[in-house]
Amino acid sequence: MQIHSAASPAAESSASDDTAQAQALAQAVGDEEFNAAYSDIFGTVIDGYTPGRVALCVTDVARGRLLAQAAKRAHPAVDLNRLDILACRYSERTLQEAVRRLMTHNGPTIAGFPVYQIGPATDHSGIQLQTSQAGSTSAALRRYLTSQLGGIAFTVAKGEQPLG
Repeated sequence: MQIHSAASPAAESSASDDTAQAQALAQAVGDEEFNAAYSDIFGTVIDGYTPGRVALCVTDVARGRLLAQAAKRAHPAVDLNRLDILACRYSERTLQEAVRRLMTHNGPTIAGFPVYQIGPATDHSGIQLQTSQAGSTSAALRRYLTSQLGGIAFTVAKGEQPLG
């Protein structure tokens, strides 16, 4: 029987190997050029959401499996047993197009409120907007976003004005 205190060198090596393998997998399934054929379903890749594992978030889980298999063919060394394919509400492409439409028509403000940060939510459940305190509580801003986003979910929060 072996007793290890803290992390043994073998455990550190194993954790390092897990991290490296997960990173290689994340790069393979998240390769933008490679994934052009899946841009209508691709949401995001979350590396390390659980140690040594990768989450592939897609709007269509069956096609996400095809994406994973294509990544394996292109990168045979990756271990798909480390991959969890999860459903997300919107693709990265859908959310980025919505953000571009909003910003093209509005510039650095939306409905008169400053935009400190805007982009897809981490889990691709919608768009996150960070604005001023007044904007974060504005019903007018929420009505405007609802009218412009065509049903895409959004959250509005008080953010910090960028420096510079």
